[in-house]
Amino acid sequence: MPTDQRIGFSTRFTFKNIIRLIPAVVIIAVTLNTLSCGSNGLLQPADSSNSPTSTPTAGTGQLAFVTNFNDGKVSSFTRNTATGVLKRSGQVTAGAKKGPKGVVAAPSGSFLYVANNSDDNIYEFSINSTTGALSPLSTAFISNGQGSGPDEIAINSSGTFLWVTGAKDGTVTVYTINAGTGLLTQNGKIKNLVSPFGITVDPSNSFVYVADKGAGLVYSYAVGTGGSLTQMGSPVFDLGAPGGAPGFITVDPADTFIYVTDLSAGVLSIIDNTAGSLSFGSTNPLSNTNNIPIGIGYATITGVANFVFTANQGTSTNWAFQLPVPGFPSSPVAFGGGDLSAPTGLVVDPQMAFLYTTNQNNGTVSQFSLAPGCFTSNATPCFVGNVATESPANANSGPFGITLAQ
Repeated sequence: MPTDQRIGFSTRFTFKNIIRLIPAVVIIAVTLNTLSCGSNGLLQPADSSNSPTSTPTAGTGQLAFVTNFNDGKVSSFTRNTATGVLKRSGQVTAGAKKGPKGVVAAPSGSFLYVANNSDDNIYEFSINSTTGALSPLSTAFISNGQGSGPDEIAINSSGTFLWVTGAKDGTVTVYTINAGTGLLTQNGKIKNLVSPFGITVDPSNSFVYVADKGAGLVYSYAVGTGGSLTQMGSPVFDLGAPGGAPGFITVDPADTFIYVTDLSAGVLSIIDNTAGSLSFGSTNPLSNTNNIPIGIGYATITGVANFVFTANQGTSTNWAFQLPVPGFPSSPVAFGGGDLSAPTGLVVDPQMAFLYTTNQNNGTVSQFSLAPGCFTSNATPCFVGNVATESPANANSGPFGITLAQ
C-alpha cells in the first residue's frame, strides 16, 4: 500500500539506553484457537504515517464513528450493545482527502469533532441520536492554525473543553465548547513542542497528557481556567532515554500509571504518575519489535483481569497485556492475526464487553468479544467479524480513528 496511507514515520529509531527496566510480573502462555479468536498473523514489517486517542466513552456507546483518512470522510454506525455488532448508517465529507485522523464525540452524544491533518481544520457536526447521521454545525469547521496539521483530539468528561495536537507546528490548541450549539472557540495554544501526537485527559479531568513523537517525550499539563494548560514538572522519555516515538496514550482508572505506545521501538511504555508528576517505569517487551503499536485501550473484564490492548499496524495483530499487579503488565499475547489488516484505531465499549479496531489496509472495522469465556480458553478476545466503513465497500478508504457515542 502507499506509504501515505500508513501511520508511518519515515525513520525507524533505535531503542537504546533504557535507564531502568522493570521486568514483567507474569508471562501468559497461550495457543491461539483459530476457530474462536482468529489465527496468528505473519510478521511483516510496515512503513509508518497515525486512533484514536483514548478518551473514555460516555453513556452506552450505541453509536460509532470512523474517520476515513484517504478519501476525507467520516462514517457513522449504530451499535447493538448486546451483540456488539456495528451497522453502517451513513458517511459524510470531513474536509480534504488524506486528512481526517482524530475523532471524538461530546459526552452528551450530541456533537462530533474531526481533526483534518491535511487542511488544518477541525470539523464540527451534530449527531442524530437514533441513526448517528452527521450534519455540519452552523459553522462547519474552525481553523486550528495554518500549517498546524491537527492530529489527535481529547475532550473532558463534562464536554466543556477540547484539546488538539498540532503534529506539524508543534502545538496543542485549547478550545472551549458551547454546550448549546457545540461550536468551538479557540482559547489558547501550547507551543514549542516538536511533533505532538497522542493526547488524553485523566479520569478526574485535572491533567492532560501529550505524547511528542518527534522529541520522544511525554508531557503532563494541569488543566486550568478555560481549559488552559500548565506544564507539570519535566517531560519524560517514553523509553527512559532519547530515541523513542511515543504514540497514543491511555491511563488506568486511578490515574497512577500511564501507558504509551512507542511507534519506533514497537513496545508499550509504562510511566508512573503521581498527581501529574511523571517518571519512567519500564517497557514491555524489553526489546524492539516490528509491531508498531498505535491505538490503545484499557479494560476491566469482570471475573478475568485488567488489560491494556494495542493495535499493531506493523504486524497486523493486536496485543493483550494482562495487569495482574497494578501498573506493570505481563508479556503481551498477540491476537487477531489473519483478521486484521494494518490496524490503527482501537476503542473498548463502555460495558467493556467488545473491542473494535480500524483496518487501514482493507477499509474495515474489526470487532472482538471480551467475554470471559474467550480468556478462559484462549487468553485473548474472540474475533467476531469485520464491517466495511463505507458503502459501497472501499478497501482504500484508509480508516483511521474510531470513537463511540450516546
